[in-house]
Order: sequence, then structure tokens, then C-alpha cells
Amino acid sequence: MTLSVLGIACSPRRNGNTTRLLLEAMKTVQAEGHMTELVYLSDLNINPCQGCNACSAKGICIIKDDVPKLQEKLIQADRLIIAAPIFFMGVNAQAKIMIDRMQPFWARKYLHHQSLIKPSGPERIGLFLSVAGTEKVDVFKCAERSIQTFFHMLDIHYAQPCLYRGVDQAGKIIEHPTALGDVRRATQALTLS
Repeated sequence: MTLSVLGIACSPRRNGNTTRLLLEAMKTVQAEGHMTELVYLSDLNINPCQGCNACSAKGICIIKDDVPKLQEKLIQADRLIIAAPIFFMGVNAQAKIMIDRMQPFWARKYLHHQSLIKPSGPERIGLFLSVAGTEKVDVFKCAERSIQTFFHMLDIHYAQPCLYRGVDQAGKIIEHPTALGDVRRATQALTLS
């Protein structure tokens, strides 16, 4: 079965470590013959949530920007790969703004009891890729919780993530002894499920 796989690069750096991991994942998916789409959040016009609760009425945000197009891509994807670096012990600002702007999905699912998935489609699965400069053991704790909640809201099963600490300089992830191989294997598992 051919799957549609959406990759979202959350880093503001095109050559950042998480983006390099995502590119490796997308290359793996393409080699297996699946359909892919790569979105760079830095290319989109995304404004932060204003907390106005207008989306509670109909599950539609009143802010006019690129988020509705991204939401449609999220609904259509069979697999989702989020690549977000760690800034100050959490996901970076671009990733967090995207997640916060998915409040209309929450309203549709929990207030209006609407399904966000295709009833006849495959189980949706998501992969989280992240890199942190610090060596702190719990550096991914807050970020994982945000991504897990985001996936849960979208009815996406959270697969085993690929998380790497102690890699700070842009591009250094390619020198990590296992990262690229880990990502290839995790991506292959994602598409075999």
C-alpha cells in the first residue's frame, strides 16, 4: 500500500540538525515508493494563537494565514514526521506556534465530536525527530509531551522517537555514530506498520 507521508521541518535553520534528520527520513520513504511532502514552517505565514476561543464555535480559526492549508495536509497524511529542535528545554517557537494553532482541531474533536481521520484509511502513525545541544538527561521531556499531545489530538499513534542530545553546531548530527541509521530504521518501521 502506498502511503502519504508528511514531513514538517520546524527548525528556522535549513541546514539544522533536525532538518538533516528529516531529509534522511524523507529520502528513506521515497526510496520505498511512498508519496511524500515536505513543509518548512519557516516558509509559511503562521501567526500565534490569540486565545480568543472563536474556534470553539465551529472548529475554524479566524486568523487569516497559512495554517488552514497546513491543517488540510495534516488531516490527509497517513504518516507524519515532525522534526523540531530543542530550545530552552522545549520544542522551538515555530513548532510550538504550529501546535498552538491546532486548537480548532481540538474544538472539532472534543466540542463538536467530529472525526479528523478518514474512516477507511490506515492507522495513522507519527515520528518525532529532535536534537538538543545540551547533555541534560531530561532535555526532551517537555518536547515529547507536547508532540505526544499533538499526535493524540490528531489520532496519530506516537512511534518510538529519534532523539539526540549533546549535538549543538549545525550539521554535526551527520557525525553522530547512529543517528542517520536510527532514523532510516525508524522511518522504515513507520511505513511497514
